[in-house]
Amino acid sequence: MHRLAWISVVSAWMLACSDDGATSMNDDLTGTSSAERPVSFTSWVYVSPSASDGEISTAIAREIKTSLGALRDDKVAFDDRGAQSNLAPSKWTRALVDVWDPATQTKTGQVLKVTFPYSDKAVVTKALAKQSAIDFTMLAGDYAQHAAPLIQSCSDDTTTDTDSLWYHFAPALSSCQSLIQSEATRIQQEQSKLANHPGVIGPSEASRWFQPVTAKLGPANAPSQSFSPEYDRLLEDKSELVVYAFFGVDSDETNPDDVLGQEAFRFWRALLAAQPNFRVTKTDPFAMLLDFYVDGKKLDGVTFDQMWKWVLDKTGFPTTDAAKNADLRKQAMAKLAERWIYWDLPVTVNGKSLTIEVRSFYGYEDGTPEARQHAQWRYLEAFWYGDVFLYNGHSHFGHGPLEPSLYGPQNFNDRYQIMLVNSCLSYNYYHEDFFRMKPGGSKNLEIVVNGSPSYVWGGGQVVANFLSGLISGKQPAYVDLLNATHLNLPWGEKDYDPMRVVDGELDNAYSKSKSPITIVVGAPLY
Repeated sequence: MHRLAWISVVSAWMLACSDDGATSMNDDLTGTSSAERPVSFTSWVYVSPSASDGEISTAIAREIKTSLGALRDDKVAFDDRGAQSNLAPSKWTRALVDVWDPATQTKTGQVLKVTFPYSDKAVVTKALAKQSAIDFTMLAGDYAQHAAPLIQSCSDDTTTDTDSLWYHFAPALSSCQSLIQSEATRIQQEQSKLANHPGVIGPSEASRWFQPVTAKLGPANAPSQSFSPEYDRLLEDKSELVVYAFFGVDSDETNPDDVLGQEAFRFWRALLAAQPNFRVTKTDPFAMLLDFYVDGKKLDGVTFDQMWKWVLDKTGFPTTDAAKNADLRKQAMAKLAERWIYWDLPVTVNGKSLTIEVRSFYGYEDGTPEARQHAQWRYLEAFWYGDVFLYNGHSHFGHGPLEPSLYGPQNFNDRYQIMLVNSCLSYNYYHEDFFRMKPGGSKNLEIVVNGSPSYVWGGGQVVANFLSGLISGKQPAYVDLLNATHLNLPWGEKDYDPMRVVDGELDNAYSKSKSPITIVVGAPLY
């Protein structure tokens, strides 16, 4: 996929929401452009007659997983991407089926056909609100056996590897439609020739590449009222609100044109525009963030606004020399990369002093075992000490240093927390497992995730808008916070939202009218 098209998976392969079939803590999700809906269909797999339950489960899960790619363009995201909650052998129907050669009219083999029901919930675009069903096509069988032609004809990224084909599977492509229709015609022709042998199938059916299905979509499950974050628990009776803001790398953290590195800068530009009294109080490793040099001479009076302009807009330079300006941009990236930067904002909450501290980090999460380990350590710190957890970057196909299987209940504090993960398909990858690990479950946790892939561009703005709303003093409801994350994209797309939803909010009790909170921003620390 083109980098600017979708935030497709971060690079690491040991994290996210592994396919363990978590079930949601709540039945309803708060969304603006999408809604949660029940989804169900029946499908089947062909396996060896001697296949064990475990082998059958693997075949079903492999098939279902490809629905994520198949339904991306339709903006439908199943919750149980690995079908782990749909693998009960008691619900399967098994039948031995003879395979015949239609040319010789003789039996050539036998397969076990396992028919299974699939029942789940999905985040579905409101554009499909009037539809009660949706047709789509999954990959069937062990598609790795013919991955090369599938990648060339049925993938939106012809450079992808076999392990990632499930995500990049794009059956709507004309080249893929040609394969699908050819197979359907071939199967029909073979079955016609075998009409005198009821119950048998031809070789094309037994080894089909594609599995068309029609899924039923139930009525939308929407909360019966508007819910807000628990602002009283988030802001009151504490001296410090700790926010962790993490930003992943696309390819090169030293490159000022790295698309995710730019989003880290965009985050700070947007947040400081909303709350200009934030000030840096700590850097680790230590750095003088505004010390810049041209020809060995330190520039006077550099501001953060200038940094943002150099990196994001390529304007505002103190020289007209292209090489020197390029070097200033690289210096700016070096200030940010692999460094903790703490920003503090003094406020009062209902008259009591509170410091809002944002601990930000931009750096590699993958590429080496050391990078993955260090990222995991950073997340462990945030789970334990943080009140708000923000992440913008790749999702590593659900496998990376944020993978829930790497953590447990012992890694989370028992306080109220809010998480926002802005990445590719974070709804499928990250949210449900964390509810089971968090002490108190949804009572102490809300998670904001997206059901369809999020554009790379603007991710920093999304995270900043969400955080700005949380600390604005206006106590917006979740629907308002979500609306604030919609973007008008530079290529013309308006009010863009990757089906972002909130989970865990249904047991929130906060009422702005009953428990008003007044936030007054204090003078900057320096």
